[in-house]
Amino acid sequence: MPRFLVGITHQVYRHRVFAIAGVITAMFLMLLAVLPALFAFDPKLSNAVPAYSEVSEEVVDALVHSSSLPLLVAAIAFSIWGVSVYLRCLDYVLRRRLVAIATICALWMIEVILKYKSFTPFYATVLWYLYYVPMTLIPLLYQLCGLRLAGLEQYRLGRRYCAALWIMAILLIGFVLTNDFHQQVFHFDRTSDTWSNDYTYGWGYFAVLVWTAFNFVAFFILVGRSSSFRIQRFSGTAALVLLGGAFFAISYALRVPWAWRLNFSLIYCVLCVVAMEICLDCGVIPSYHDIAGIFDTLPLDLKVLTHDLQEVYATPVSKPMPVGVREELRTQEHGRAHAFAVASDPDVMYRAFPLLGGSALLAQDVSELNELNRELAHRRMELQRQNELLAADYDLKTHLADQEAETLLVQDVDQALARALEGMYDLLSSLPPLTDEASSHERYRMLQRAKMLVAYCKRKGSLTLAQHGESGFDRDRIQLIAN
Repeated sequence: MPRFLVGITHQVYRHRVFAIAGVITAMFLMLLAVLPALFAFDPKLSNAVPAYSEVSEEVVDALVHSSSLPLLVAAIAFSIWGVSVYLRCLDYVLRRRLVAIATICALWMIEVILKYKSFTPFYATVLWYLYYVPMTLIPLLYQLCGLRLAGLEQYRLGRRYCAALWIMAILLIGFVLTNDFHQQVFHFDRTSDTWSNDYTYGWGYFAVLVWTAFNFVAFFILVGRSSSFRIQRFSGTAALVLLGGAFFAISYALRVPWAWRLNFSLIYCVLCVVAMEICLDCGVIPSYHDIAGIFDTLPLDLKVLTHDLQEVYATPVSKPMPVGVREELRTQEHGRAHAFAVASDPDVMYRAFPLLGGSALLAQDVSELNELNRELAHRRMELQRQNELLAADYDLKTHLADQEAETLLVQDVDQALARALEGMYDLLSSLPPLTDEASSHERYRMLQRAKMLVAYCKRKGSLTLAQHGESGFDRDRIQLIAN
């Protein structure tokens, strides 16, 4: 929505919308006022048109006594509808396409007025061909709106399909505008005075009809398949309106008297606008229609606040804001979503979302979540205490195991040393006397064994005191083994 229509009261909003509509009406009146000048200063028509004052009188008189006045009123109405649709539609893409439809309808009415006031067959023919520009683009915009509502434009294949539709529309428009060269859309004799009534249709005209039917049918198929049952019923109502338009178009093409006497362009635009208005009012196209009623049915504690934190709307189930909420909102940076809680009501979580002209405040009851968090915290403390007890028990068992291992080691070393000492005493007590060389060698061998037992006792004791395993082979150990 435009910024000059945001953050104001409803009365000021209505005044500004009516002012926009008045400006559009004044612009159309100015265009109509300069219409005679456009004919008078055309060099191609300088010899065919009367003076400016005579043209002005003719145009004004024709507007009052002919069918041009309803066209001018319709152009103004379509323009005002475009402003209204821009203010009501929620989706920015659909908003632009609906405004484009309104603009095309308004310009089409002006083009019909110009056609009625054209002074040469050439101008009348060109303006006649221009009828098929809106007849090609309006159905295309309808199908594009359907693709948007169905969410298919976000895919690569959908984007390529839209591009193909635009290319086909441009080719079709170019084919109609160049009818004078190929005569495949309309067949007529320009030299005849009754050429505007005595013409027949070519295959190009039926291609336009197929294009129109294809786009409108595709729109309602897309809307029907992507909507709920309630919305589908309302879209069916809009489809009945366009079915009536199709019946009128076929009757007009067949030149049925009751349809031939009506203005085709005016009826076409009115039916298209009415069908789109039904879609807007019934929720087929997202709009602000009955948004207050939708807001009242929300089962949430939701409030809409202005920039100065004044409450504008509140759901029926909302509760008064406790102390500290407004102070917290003032301290937060505007334009960013954030969540917070206040000390006066810790069981409520507040979430603030930025909006144009203010913010939305959602209050959520988190008492159950807080209770669950307290239970989890208590459980965590119990688990921590159990973990500490398990760690202390593990340390105690490890210490006892180390002491038991040391006891066993001491006992093993004591037994090993006792056996070694007993072996040394036995060797020393059984040494032979030195009587001859053989006894000397035997005595030396026994002393070497005693020396090895002494080295074994020293090594066993050193390893036990150092409290580590074997350090590997060194020079002393190799010498001991060699000995």
